[in-house]
Amino acid sequence: MENIYVGIDVSKYKFDTCIKNEINELLMKARTYDQSKDGMERFTKDLKEITNQNNILIGLEASGKYHRNLMHYLLKQNLRVREFNPLEISALRKGRIRKTKTDKIDAEVIADAVRWDVKTNTERYLADEEYLKMKEMSSIYNRVVSKITDLKIELHLALSSLCPGYDSLFSNILSSTSVEILKRSMKQTRLFQISEKEIIKILDRNYSNGTDIGKLARDIRDTFNNSTCPDYAKEALVTDVKFILMQYDTLKKQKQQIEKKIKRSVQKINPESLSIPGVGETTCSIILGSLGNVKRFRDGKAITGYAGLDPIVTQSGKSVNRTGHISKRGNKYLRTALINAALVGIRCNPVLKARYHHLRNKGKSHLEALVACARKLLLIIYSVEKNGKRFYVPSYIQNQ
Repeated sequence: MENIYVGIDVSKYKFDTCIKNEINELLMKARTYDQSKDGMERFTKDLKEITNQNNILIGLEASGKYHRNLMHYLLKQNLRVREFNPLEISALRKGRIRKTKTDKIDAEVIADAVRWDVKTNTERYLADEEYLKMKEMSSIYNRVVSKITDLKIELHLALSSLCPGYDSLFSNILSSTSVEILKRSMKQTRLFQISEKEIIKILDRNYSNGTDIGKLARDIRDTFNNSTCPDYAKEALVTDVKFILMQYDTLKKQKQQIEKKIKRSVQKINPESLSIPGVGETTCSIILGSLGNVKRFRDGKAITGYAGLDPIVTQSGKSVNRTGHISKRGNKYLRTALINAALVGIRCNPVLKARYHHLRNKGKSHLEALVACARKLLLIIYSVEKNGKRFYVPSYIQNQ
C-alpha cells in the first residue's frame, strides 16, 4: 500500500494544502482553508474523499503558534503529523530552479519534504499529549526567564549611572539581598540614606560565615556615597530602578507558579530522565518537551543533529575538515537546558564528571568539554527514555 503525502503551509488566518502520492503525482490541487474548526473539518473531509487509507503522512512547517491548533486537531483524528524546522523547508525551497514563493508552492515543498523524509525515518510521526503539554509549559517558563534576563540587563545599565560599582559587588544583581538593599535605598525623598548597620542586617540574613559582611557593607555604602550621578538624572533613574524591581517581583511570582505546574506535569508521567543526576523537573520538561517522544529519532546521531549539538564537518574529495564548532541548528532553549544540566552534572554525575575531566586532560577547553558533556547527556536521556530503564553508573566508572 503506497503512502499519501500531505504538505500544509500554515499562516495566521488560513492554511494551504498539497497532496501527492509515491510517484510525486498531485492527488489534489493546492487548496486553501480557513484557520478555524470549520476549515479543519472541511480539509479532513476532502482528505477522506481522496483516500480512505491509513498510510497518510502529513507535514507542517513549525510557524510559532499558528500551526499548533491545526496539528492538535489532526493528531486527534489519528493522523500522523510531523513538524518541520523552517530551516529544512527553506533549504528545499532554495533548491528549486524557479524562485517564485507562494503559500501554495510552500505546501508542495513541504509535501516533498514528507515524501523524502519518510524514506529515512518513519518514526518521526509519534506524538504524545503529555510531551506537548510539557512543551507549552516550558515555552512559558523560557519566556518568563528571558524577560527576567532582560530586566537584569536594564538594571545593570541604570545602576551603572546611578551608583557605579554597585552591580560588581553581587554575582547576581537580582539576588534577594541586592533587591532588598535597593528597595530600602531607592527612595526619592532620601536617596541612598540607608545606614551601614541596616546593610549588615540584610547581609547577615543571607550570607554564610565565610563572607566578610562588614567589608561588603562598607563597599556598598561607598558606592552610594561616591555616586557621580548628576542631580537632574537621579529622579528618573530611581524611578526606572523601582519599576524594574516591581516588574521583577511579578515575574518572580510567575516563574514560581509555572515551575509548580511543570513539576506536577513531569511527575505525572515520571520520565526515566529524572533518575539522571543533574536533571530536575524543570530541565527535564524543557528537554523532553522540545524533543517529544524520543522514539521518533532513529539513532543518537539523529537526535544530536536535531538539538544542534552535532559538529560541523566539511568534506571535499579526500579533504575532511572538522571546524570544532557545533551546528547550533534547532531549539536554542533545548541546547541551553542541556548545557546548564551538564554544568551541574560534571559535579554530581559520575559519568559526565569522568567525561569532562578526560577531555580537559586531553587539552580541551572548559567550553569544549562542557558542550561534549551536554551531547553525552542528551545521548543518556535518549537511551534511558527509549529503553525505559533508569540511569545507572557503569562499573568501569564506579571502579575508577
